[in-house]
Amino acid sequence: MSKTIELAKKLKALADKGIGGEKINAEKMLTDLLKKHNLTIEEIEGEKEQDYFFIVSKEDFKLWYQIVKKVNNDIKVFGPFPIKMQKEMYLKGNYMVSCSVSNYIEIEAKNDFYQRLFKDELDLFSSAFIHANDLEVDLSGKEAPELSREEYNQLIRVRDMADKIKKGTFLKQLQ
Repeated sequence: MSKTIELAKKLKALADKGIGGEKINAEKMLTDLLKKHNLTIEEIEGEKEQDYFFIVSKEDFKLWYQIVKKVNNDIKVFGPFPIKMQKEMYLKGNYMVSCSVSNYIEIEAKNDFYQRLFKDELDLFSSAFIHANDLEVDLSGKEAPELSREEYNQLIRVRDMADKIKKGTFLKQLQ
């Protein structure tokens, strides 16, 4: 269950059973939390399913779908909806999932995290692929800049990854 939902449930219990300033403070914190995450009291009390929309590109779909199914394998996924249908029906995205609020929040958080991580690793892979296939630009006449520890470690990872990448040989087709 999402930490946000758990926190909201605890604040709700404290707002219901608290005394004096404790109760008032819990009510204020609960209201702020619900506004921040666009939730209602009914949604945090029950785990009823609702429809949520996501905008997912073709490139991001495979990872997003894995995240959805990892959160809860029973979640129903609908889409992709054509752009014309999205406009006609005022849909807020090209994919729709039917799930509980806690599942939705978990999907959002995990998707943000893993998409960012995936893009970083994809950049690293691109560098390794270029290195493995000797497609780098010749900079032998230029002076190499000082590298930070992090940049050095990243270059080591690129080199190690490049050693494991299948290398291709391009043959010119000219006579």
